[in-house]
Parts: sequence; structure tokens; C-alpha cells
Amino acid sequence: DLPNNMIHQVPIKSLPQEWLWCETWCDDTSKKKAKTIDLCNNPRTKEPKLHAAVRIVPEWADYDQEIKRLLSRVQEEHKDPQTPTETEHRDTDDHSEL
Repeated sequence: DLPNNMIHQVPIKSLPQEWLWCETWCDDTSKKKAKTIDLCNNPRTKEPKLHAAVRIVPEWADYDQEIKRLLSRVQEEHKDPQTPTETEHRDTDDHSEL
């Protein structure tokens, strides 16, 4: 994407469809040859992007779980034992009614 003020100064070349497959304007058979998949918003369905990702890219759910496990492990490794957790802090907070 170019800023609007640059569109007349920079020549724009089109890539073949396989370089940016999007469900909105591409068919399912062309998805097999896609090099990248744009998880664009489909104005017809209004489906949330993460739901569409799982449906369009079946392995997305596995990748998502792997990232969540990694994030959890990293957070656990870097947890400061001196710092109270959010739950511990909330349990001792005198102003919890705010």
C-alpha cells in the first residue's frame, strides 16, 4: 500500500493472483497455488478475521495453540516471584469497588 500522495510518483505493478489470494475476489481452486493468503474482511459475511483464519487455513488452529503455549511458557519463565499476581493484588486491594 502506498500513501495517497505517492500514487502518482511511484509506478505500481500488479502481481499475479497467486501472490495475494483473498477469499473475497479469488476462488477456492486458486487457493491451492497461493503463495500468501490475505485474511481480509469479507464485506458479505462480516465474519471475524480469526474465525475466517481457522476456516480458510486449517492449520491456523494448531499454530494459534502453539503460540499460546509459547507465550505462557515465556511468561512463566519471566515471572518475578516478588511481584504479586493480578489476582493476589485484586484480593488485597482496598479500593476494589472502584
